[in-house]
Amino acid sequence: MTTQIEIKAQERGAIRVFAVNKAPGEVAEALKTLPKPDLARRLLGNPHLDTSTTEIFPMSDLTGMGLSAYLTEGYAVEDTQIAPDRSKLDALEGYVLLLFSDSFAGTDVTLKPGGDLTLIGTYTEYTPPAAGGSIATESAKPYSGAPGKSPQPGGGKRSGSAVIVLGIIILLALGLWWILG
Repeated sequence: MTTQIEIKAQERGAIRVFAVNKAPGEVAEALKTLPKPDLARRLLGNPHLDTSTTEIFPMSDLTGMGLSAYLTEGYAVEDTQIAPDRSKLDALEGYVLLLFSDSFAGTDVTLKPGGDLTLIGTYTEYTPPAAGGSIATESAKPYSGAPGKSPQPGGGKRSGSAVIVLGIIILLALGLWWILG
């Protein structure tokens, strides 16, 4: 029985973790002839996905770290999301596939991965809260500046070269005053 995975067009920041149900040697051999994005499309059964950011790697690459730490530290997935699946994630062997929301190009997609993949979980990358509200001061309102005044170029400050020229003129004037004095 094939499991269907429904992805909505507005999905952002999701990471789907799949176990690859093939012998590690078989996956390694496939990666010698196929680029990772092509292998990912083949495993997912969808030739039209943009899998350029998909990751396929052996769990042995994460020795000493584990997949749960890779997700929390590498992708800022909150630990509270990972906690229920931590032992399952860290016990995986062989190859894993990470599929990101950008693979769906903002369209509704139905995935039907075959027996070569098992969905372990879907996690969301941390996104910081939106910036605070609007500034309520009078000076922040549009067109609140002094009417008829334009800002001076350079923010009203003299440029560095003008200051140097002015300094040379003052030194020459003082020198002439002293000589003629």
